[in-house]
Amino acid sequence: MLLPWKKNRDCKDESETKLMEDLDYSNFQPPNIECAGLSHKGQKRKINEDQFLIADLHKNMHIQSSSTSFSNDQLFGNRLGKLLFVADGVGGAQAGEIASQIAIQSMAQYLLNSMHWLFNPNQPEIERFIEDLKTGAMQSHELVRTNAKHDPKHRGMGTTLTVAYLIWPMLYVLHIGDSRCYILREAGLQLLTKDQTLAQHLHDCGHLKRDELDQSPYHNILLSAIGSQNGPNAVVYKTQLHTGDRIMLCSDGVNKHLEDDDIEAILLSDRTADEICQDMVDVANNRGGTDNITVVVAKTFD
Repeated sequence: MLLPWKKNRDCKDESETKLMEDLDYSNFQPPNIECAGLSHKGQKRKINEDQFLIADLHKNMHIQSSSTSFSNDQLFGNRLGKLLFVADGVGGAQAGEIASQIAIQSMAQYLLNSMHWLFNPNQPEIERFIEDLKTGAMQSHELVRTNAKHDPKHRGMGTTLTVAYLIWPMLYVLHIGDSRCYILREAGLQLLTKDQTLAQHLHDCGHLKRDELDQSPYHNILLSAIGSQNGPNAVVYKTQLHTGDRIMLCSDGVNKHLEDDDIEAILLSDRTADEICQDMVDVANNRGGTDNITVVVAKTFD
């Protein structure tokens, strides 16, 4: 459910980024990264309104003409980074499915064609990159709004959007709505994002206790979404990664049924990324599967 909302400035708010010291990126060697994603409609929903995307970024060169021969006219260099997307559409009657599809496709096109990519970060470049991420989200928002305006069946549709850009050793996460990003590291499971829901807002303002959040009737009311009347409140988080860290993006169909301890135990297993995704979906479905279920997992290792 989408709710028109303006931020109450009297309530505490999160910082948009986690502060870090300047890093010498030349000293970091990227580890191996294994990624997988899985989406399921769950046990109660007739359609799946979730979407996900996993993509590698590479340097490439298209050879138009040459006096020497190449085995291929398209040359690819080393991988520069990874992109992970999860979107959870809302609106019903397949409108949510369309909203999440528009958001992911348009955001991917924006990142490919218009983005000022961050390859050797310094502070001005990081700030510009973060603003570019937000600009891409706003373009996706406008496309969803335009589609809804021209098709009465799509009016009121919207979607969450969580996008992780991994350029070793940094992780940047664009967050709108309540699709989450978790990181599992030596210190345990960390929720990097904060849900943009009415329940979370009430907790931040001191009206709900932490253990009341999941049981609150307001936990599924979104205060920020692509396609919402007042527009999304796009927040960008950043953190430094270490080899061995495991990253998970998910729609709320996962955390409705899995507690943090459940998620941590599955991520800690020595199973493949594909198997971990399947385990998350299976547990959520076995516990009711009341919503669409989408998981994207990235494992880093030597």
